[in-house]
Order: sequence, then structure tokens, then C-alpha cells
Amino acid sequence: MPVRPYHDRLLPGAELDCTAASHLAAGQMALHDLRARSSIIAVEGALQLVFRDHALAWLGNDAPLTSLTLHEGERFVTSQRGVVSIRATQADRAAFIVLPAHAQHSARGFVLQAARRLACVVRTRWRRAA
Repeated sequence: MPVRPYHDRLLPGAELDCTAASHLAAGQMALHDLRARSSIIAVEGALQLVFRDHALAWLGNDAPLTSLTLHEGERFVTSQRGVVSIRATQADRAAFIVLPAHAQHSARGFVLQAARRLACVVRTRWRRAA
């Protein structure tokens, strides 16, 4: 499952959707039940993703775990539905955005939604810094 770098910019005139990113303290974990083709974007810090192959669900807890690390600015697209454990690394806090599969029917729709959410995150960080 490839990890793709995520580079985007806000398109002029786009309305902002202020759906905030999820924040995790160092070592904290979140569980998400995702559909196939959902995206996880690391907005701040590094994330460790852990999930099981859905095709091997009949094995229960004996199914092998798949683990990968997303660094800031990278995106992971799930290839199948299932529960994904998202954990901030022990050394640093992290923030991420989960984009559901239905938002990605077109590449343009995905880019617009991701740009809006990232713009909200940046605006929130600027307010906190001021």
C-alpha cells in the first residue's frame, strides 16, 4: 500500500469548510473504521498506522498486522475497508485529517475538500500563535 506525498494549495475563491484536524498527544491512539479508498493525511508530526488485511478477517486475532509510518504531508489511501489504528509517535504530538471515500469520487472534489480542511488547520494554528 503506497504512501503518497501530499502537496496541495488552496484554490482562489474556494469556500472554506472548517472541519478541524484530529489532534493526538505523544503516544496517544485513535481508532477509525474506514471504507475502502478513504484517505488519512498527516498534517502535523508523524503517525503510525496499524491495520489488518480485511481478506484475512476470518483468522481473527491471528491475522497479521500491517504497520506503516506517515510523515508530515504524506497521505495514505486505504485499499479496503477496516479498522485503522492511528497513533502519534512517542516523541511528538501529531494531527491528521481523515477524508471519507465518498469525497473522492473525482480528483477535483478530493483536492478541493483537502485544501479547505488544510486551510482551516493553518488558520487555527495562526490564531493560536498570535
